[in-house]
Amino acid sequence: MPKSTFGIHRISRGLRVIETALAAVLVAAIFAALLANVVSRGLGHPLVWTDELAVHLMVWIAFLGASLGIASRNHMAIGILPERLSDHARGRLVVLIDALVLGFTAMMAVLVWNWLDLPGLIAAGSGAALAERSFNFVYLDPTLTLGIRKIWFWLILPITCVTGMIHAAATLAQSIEALK
Repeated sequence: MPKSTFGIHRISRGLRVIETALAAVLVAAIFAALLANVVSRGLGHPLVWTDELAVHLMVWIAFLGASLGIASRNHMAIGILPERLSDHARGRLVVLIDALVLGFTAMMAVLVWNWLDLPGLIAAGSGAALAERSFNFVYLDPTLTLGIRKIWFWLILPITCVTGMIHAAATLAQSIEALK
C-alpha cells in the first residue's frame, strides 16, 4: 500500500474500533434503560423517560452502523451485475461505487452543515437568537420526557458524515490501488 493512502486507512481502522466500542456501549445503555423501566413499572413507579432515551440511542447505533457499513463495504448491494463482469470491469465498478458512496456522504455533510448552520449560530450568539433570526430551532427543540435538547442526539449526523467520508475515502483509495 502506498504511503499516500496508508494514513487514511489507519485513521479509518482507528475510527472503526471507536465506532464499534461506542455502539457496544450504547447497546448496553439501551438494555440497562429498558431493564430499569421494566423493574420500575413492576414496582409501580415507571420511568417514562427510558423509552425515549432508548429510541434516541438506537438512532445513534443506526448511524454508527451505517458508517461501519461503509468502512467494511457491508452496505446494501445487488450482486447480479458484478458477477457477470470480468475482473477488471468489476474493479472499475467497485471504484465507481466507492466514489458514489463518497459523493453521497459529502452531499449529506453539506445538508447537515446547512441544517445546523454553525456560522449562523456563532453570528447570532445563541440558539435562541438563531431561532429568532432564521426560524431554525434546531438548537432549542427539547426532548419530550428527558428534559434535554435534541441537538445532543442529532450530533450523530455530523459525526457520521465525517466518519463516513473518511471510510469512503479509504475504501476508494483501496479500490483504486487494487485496480492498478
